[in-house]
Amino acid sequence: MAKKSNVTVIIPCYNDGNFIMEALNSILNQTLKAEKIIIIDDGSDIETREVFKRIKNEEVEVVFQENKGVSSARNKGVSLAKTDYILNLDADDYFESSFIEKAVKVLSENKGIGVVGCFYRRFKGKVLEKEIFKPLGGAVKDFLIKNNGLGTSMYRKVCWEKVSGYDENMLRGYEDWEFWIAVLSHNWKMHILPEVLFNYRIKRNSRDTKASDNFDFELRRFIFSKHKNIFIKYNEFYSQELLRISCELRRNKGVLENSLDFKIGKFLLYPLRFFKRIFKNL
Repeated sequence: MAKKSNVTVIIPCYNDGNFIMEALNSILNQTLKAEKIIIIDDGSDIETREVFKRIKNEEVEVVFQENKGVSSARNKGVSLAKTDYILNLDADDYFESSFIEKAVKVLSENKGIGVVGCFYRRFKGKVLEKEIFKPLGGAVKDFLIKNNGLGTSMYRKVCWEKVSGYDENMLRGYEDWEFWIAVLSHNWKMHILPEVLFNYRIKRNSRDTKASDNFDFELRRFIFSKHKNIFIKYNEFYSQELLRISCELRRNKGVLENSLDFKIGKFLLYPLRFFKRIFKNL
């Protein structure tokens, strides 16, 4: 008899018909099989729905909802899950084949760990970048300055229940970061498997990039306001980390300004600035 994984995989999908099968196959080919895979069609286009129709696997369920965003889609999927462990996967990314087996082992052996992530690489098309990204995981204080985990991680369903799921007000991004702070504030920790077991697709104008470029302050302020008690509890740690980052930025600015490339660039731009001042005064 095959070993039960006690895992449900949740895959929100919005117009990712070109990629969903690669994501799905990465789950179907795991060394420890998920007991259920729930794809939440978050109001996708006709082309993507045609792809859904070709999925013929009794372990896979496709659930439709009007477009409400990734937080709503994940909440919908988790609410339908009947297993103790939940694995998130975005429809355009994929896991290596041993992730579920290794993550389940960690959760089953360590009651204080609520979330399991891993190292990852980014890719564009079929080309994997060489750089390995190594999120740190840890306790809640390790998430106050930045998100030290990945949204595509495995966690206990009880964690999701404890914090009433993902905040569906966070339509512009950073919902994963806020969710981890909420979960870890209940004294769970996030464990990071020190292996590259996940692959993250680089897309032009991705939601993550838009959030970072256009809404960073707004989203950080929301997280701070919602979890102010946590920031106050770790005020000394938070303040010292901000001071450290400020010092690093000033030091890096000094290194940049003293670099040969910067001086050459400044020299080449001087004539342009000179003429700009002349025309401005005409």
